[in-house]
Amino acid sequence: MNYVSSVENKFFKEVCSLKNRKYRYLNKCYLIEGIRFVQEAVKNNCDIRYIIVSESKKDSLIEKFKLNDLNLEVIVFSEMLFSKVKQTENAQGIIACLNMKDTCEKFDFCEGIYFLIDKIQDPGNLGTIIRTAVAVNALGVIIVKGTVDLYNDKVLRATMGAIFKINIYFVEEYSFLHKFLNNNFRLIVADSCSKNICYNNDLTGKIILAVGNEGNGISDEIKKIPHVDICIPMSNDLESLNVAQALSIIAFEYVRQSQFG
Repeated sequence: MNYVSSVENKFFKEVCSLKNRKYRYLNKCYLIEGIRFVQEAVKNNCDIRYIIVSESKKDSLIEKFKLNDLNLEVIVFSEMLFSKVKQTENAQGIIACLNMKDTCEKFDFCEGIYFLIDKIQDPGNLGTIIRTAVAVNALGVIIVKGTVDLYNDKVLRATMGAIFKINIYFVEEYSFLHKFLNNNFRLIVADSCSKNICYNNDLTGKIILAVGNEGNGISDEIKKIPHVDICIPMSNDLESLNVAQALSIIAFEYVRQSQFG
């Protein structure tokens, strides 16, 4: 077990660099913080590169996680260094570095629902959507280039560990959607401007539910692909809901229709 106390330490600088998206992808790894989050990573057999513990919490965390039995590299940071690395007020003295999973390349065209995330920018929204995907047992989450980084620390925290339980796909353009249509999927677009109420539509079977950017909505490229746009009925002249809320409402309507008719 190594102890690090100098800001000039090479390993410390490498850890700090992982706060930056560029270096996360160069090193193909990312950081998570907190007891519950690290517990979820261990529980789901994630590929953990190393664990950092603060000097003051070292003994209790080693015992709690049985770190000596996990065959993992554990590094102890001084309190000063740990405070510089952590990205939350309450990191609870533990940070884990996880290797990024290989990007899912092959879609499963069986019956079910995918979420298509089209350039959403708010980290909390993406994290919440991933949690919803797990809750409705979605086949996967498809993230279009231009969406907020999946490994942004705020996205990760918002997933509450759900990121370890769902297939994630990254795409750069929209031509892949034709493969879904050829396999009898229907593209459903959440659009606040639509007059087509979601509860009046058949959402069973093979579905891709697409949601767009918080300010600009769904991309024009998606609108050119055969789809059905739907909306959520609202009162009091509200124009729209938060994108994660809207997706959740429609996703659970899919569950209701699929399971209860």
